[in-house]
Amino acid sequence: MVSEALIDNSVNQQKHQSVNHKSVFDEHHTLHDLKHYLPAQAALKDFIHHNTLHAFQKKKFFEGTREASQIFGYRVSLAVHEYRQFYLEGKIRKDVLEKIVSAKNGPDQLKDWLFKLLEKKYEAPALPRIGALRSNWKRVFHFDMDSLVHPILFRVLCAYLDQGIAMWNFPMCQKDFFAAVQEMERTSFISFFRGKLARKLLLETPCHLDELLARVVGDESLYEQYLFDQQFGHPGWSGMVSVVESQPETLLDSRKISIRDLIRFELLLEVDALDYHFGNQWKPLGFALTQKPDKLFQTVNKTELNEVLEVWQEAFEWSYYDDVLAGIQMFRGHVLQREKKTFQGLFCIDDRECSFRRHLEHLDPACQTFGTPGFFSVEFYFQPLDGKSYTKVCPAPMFPKYLIKEVGARVKRDTDLNFTKHSHGLFRGLLITQTLGFWDALKLVWNIFRPTMSPATATSFKHMDKQAKLTIENHHTEEKENGLQVGFTVAEMALRMENLLKSIGLVKDFAPIVYI
Repeated sequence: MVSEALIDNSVNQQKHQSVNHKSVFDEHHTLHDLKHYLPAQAALKDFIHHNTLHAFQKKKFFEGTREASQIFGYRVSLAVHEYRQFYLEGKIRKDVLEKIVSAKNGPDQLKDWLFKLLEKKYEAPALPRIGALRSNWKRVFHFDMDSLVHPILFRVLCAYLDQGIAMWNFPMCQKDFFAAVQEMERTSFISFFRGKLARKLLLETPCHLDELLARVVGDESLYEQYLFDQQFGHPGWSGMVSVVESQPETLLDSRKISIRDLIRFELLLEVDALDYHFGNQWKPLGFALTQKPDKLFQTVNKTELNEVLEVWQEAFEWSYYDDVLAGIQMFRGHVLQREKKTFQGLFCIDDRECSFRRHLEHLDPACQTFGTPGFFSVEFYFQPLDGKSYTKVCPAPMFPKYLIKEVGARVKRDTDLNFTKHSHGLFRGLLITQTLGFWDALKLVWNIFRPTMSPATATSFKHMDKQAKLTIENHHTEEKENGLQVGFTVAEMALRMENLLKSIGLVKDFAPIVYI
């Protein structure tokens, strides 16, 4: 082990080296790549349909999935034994399997490949590269870094990004994340940290990324891989911060936060965890390694197991395609053709709703269904009565110029005194606890046997009153609020309806009922 002085020397040495030669670590490039590979996880106030493998989508299918599996540990296919079970059950057909093997490797290799596919034993796939570097905290230091860092990190992130659910607001949330953390540390009686070193770094130094990495990692050639390991230890949080950084409008109550500031704060927590656990006697991770792990993005070689999985996957898909197409051909002769449609239905293009459409068409062959983006070409912000913010009701790339508001609601929303600001104070909180607290305990027991919705329950059905009205039609174009036109003119409504119907081809032969 080495003292803190040695760590400071390593930081100064790397500063000196960066002056004399080009740095191995490119902070801007690393952060750019990190945001590219992290899942684009927006805040879940709306339905999110996200492709986790978007960073590999320019590659050929099996090449991209193979790299995603080996680098990040994504499960991209079934296991060999699962494919073999499907083969025994007839879900993968023998003739299809043999045809694919012959097409890929030639008929003369059929026997050898059938042995590989059906009988040969394969070792479990190698562990993914992600996480291999940081796993040395446990392997070499016998120290669980994440158990000391993540609980504090996630609580601070939750509080800063809170959208009004928490009972107390995060102080100084009008500042950017790192500045707010610095200000709270400077003015609070308690600290985010257990020791003095991380606090000193936060308040008395610029907290440059390379300087913090020099303390924690030491070896500059490992910085990039360490940051990938660190942020993919919580890809949901990191992905959401990355999205909020580039698209602040994804939060109703916007926050200024960046992936760089998240990393800086997490590195400070790691310095503090090391300082707390080892005292002055610890050294950077890179100094303790006898062998460096494989580089994260070095070439992923194709193995025999990969080839076997590819053959099984193609055979599985073609067996499925043949069954489906045969079923369609058999059913087609029984379809009742009618000139008049019983009804027409417009559904979101969401892949889950295709099953609704197929089911309706099966029950009533004379109906007709269409798929279209679920905002139905009507882009606007919505504000419920007493709502303090606007909700964008259209896809992310669009920025509406229209606002529709709820007015005339008559239903008074229930409240719960336990969840009001009156319960925050010392004396009122004590009084409410000793009175309403006992009553709530009885209600809690009763809810076990007869569950009911409480006023504190968050549900979209309570955001609107079915008896209220909406400001859909605009009679005066100068009627605006915060730069948004309240409602649509009749001409604007007609234009959007025309665009919608033309986009799906429904311009004639309308049914008596058109369901949207």
